[in-house]
Amino acid sequence: MTKDGKMTPVSIVIPSFNAAETLPATLRSVMTELGSSDEVIVVDDGSNDDTAAAVRAFTDSRIRYIYQSNSGGPASPRNRGIAEARGELIFLFDSDDLMLPGKIAAGKAAYSANQDAGLLFTNFMTINEDGSTLNSRFLDDYDFTGPFARSEGFVRFELPEAYRCLARENFIGTSGVAIPKAVLDEVGPFDETLRNGDDRDMWFRLTRQYPAVYIPQVFHCYRVGENSISQGSAHKRTPAKLKVLERQLADPLDQAFENDLLELIADNYHALAYESFSNGHMRQCRAEIMKGWQASKRPVWVRLWALSLLGALLSSRLRQLKRALVE
Repeated sequence: MTKDGKMTPVSIVIPSFNAAETLPATLRSVMTELGSSDEVIVVDDGSNDDTAAAVRAFTDSRIRYIYQSNSGGPASPRNRGIAEARGELIFLFDSDDLMLPGKIAAGKAAYSANQDAGLLFTNFMTINEDGSTLNSRFLDDYDFTGPFARSEGFVRFELPEAYRCLARENFIGTSGVAIPKAVLDEVGPFDETLRNGDDRDMWFRLTRQYPAVYIPQVFHCYRVGENSISQGSAHKRTPAKLKVLERQLADPLDQAFENDLLELIADNYHALAYESFSNGHMRQCRAEIMKGWQASKRPVWVRLWALSLLGALLSSRLRQLKRALVE
């Protein structure tokens, strides 16, 4: 409820791209949780499948469908949905995930008790494309949220607890998030220049300024798909992640926070360098090693550098041998 005792109206924002196959199940799971004053906003980001027809098959007036030209990422349709939202509390949700019973009610209750909070998030389970369970309580494995696995209701984190922990790991699942509309108006939109990582960038901005509330109950199924960005190559995923992390170095909380960021940045450069090495791109590998070394001087860099030199030498010898055989 709001401070005047009225029920908090919510908007569920669902960015979608070529989601005709999964979106109907997503919408069915969401609609069972919706109150009479709530709404769902599906923002179609230039789909070329039957996404529009899948949405229009639902005749409930609480579902709003918006089409826009393809933007190449989820930030733009999320921003469009938020801008169009009428609710006081914005729930973010992905077009292939499934909402579980009680989520909206739990979010409203947590917000009612913590109206100064800037971010609410819940535990969740992971499923594969067939719907089989992969991990029934995903956030129980994280250092920040795991200790509260059996807590009832909600857990409140004062400033800057959640922000500090985001420098070590991203423990917040997008479909588990609810944010007050007034807070989003204050901190600004998702960064549309980021191909991915725009969610973590937003969590950093929110938790730097506002308390966060965690609901340990599992309230959605996160579908892990073979073609999702999170399953892509390091060179597909990592540049935007690094940009988000390096932004925080401009004004770190303290030395411990900066050290955590640098270790995470080094982890990302290691993933890049290893992938470059595996693909035979030795010069690129060494450039990434140097950037990783600047973040954290680890023995692994020396070993990988030496292997890259050996790999380049071996590749050169093989090319020479091939030319000799041809001649």
